[in-house]
Amino acid sequence: MRIINIIFISLMLSACASMVNVDYDRSTDFSSYKTYNIDSKPVRIFADTRINSSFMQQRVVNELNATLTKNGFKNIDKNADFNIKYFLDIRREVGSQDSGGFSIGFGSASRHSAIGLGFNIPIRETTSIDYLVLTIDIVSTKTNKLLWRGSLGYSLYEGASPETYTKLVSELVEEILQNFPPK
Repeated sequence: MRIINIIFISLMLSACASMVNVDYDRSTDFSSYKTYNIDSKPVRIFADTRINSSFMQQRVVNELNATLTKNGFKNIDKNADFNIKYFLDIRREVGSQDSGGFSIGFGSASRHSAIGLGFNIPIRETTSIDYLVLTIDIVSTKTNKLLWRGSLGYSLYEGASPETYTKLVSELVEEILQNFPPK
């Protein structure tokens, strides 16, 4: 049952993927940046207990380190080329749709036939989806200016397991940092 839940959650997460939002200073030569440092605490975090925890913050920091190291950057404590700051938010999207309709049918069985009409009374259904939004900022350590920002959100739900959160954060960080450094 647990494997089925993980597969279902993975499919839902991939189906709800959206495009990464990226903005950066076009005058910056990103090829000169080789070393980084990560702020261990987020700049801003939503008050929701699903993401407002040291566990979630550690997941983000671990994944940032893993992805940046894999991309050839080096983490150092002092005199790094850039500093990484991040934000965790939850955004709620509310939507509604009518569930009414009208249908006509015709059928037969042996010698008998019938025509039927049917309709539904429209009932407005309201849905709400929460999105975990991770924003990653690359800030110059020399000028303290924002150089690059990437942001992405995936759907989130109540009752997710630690494995689900780890996978969610991993996918968010990897997808956002595919766009860093800009080409």
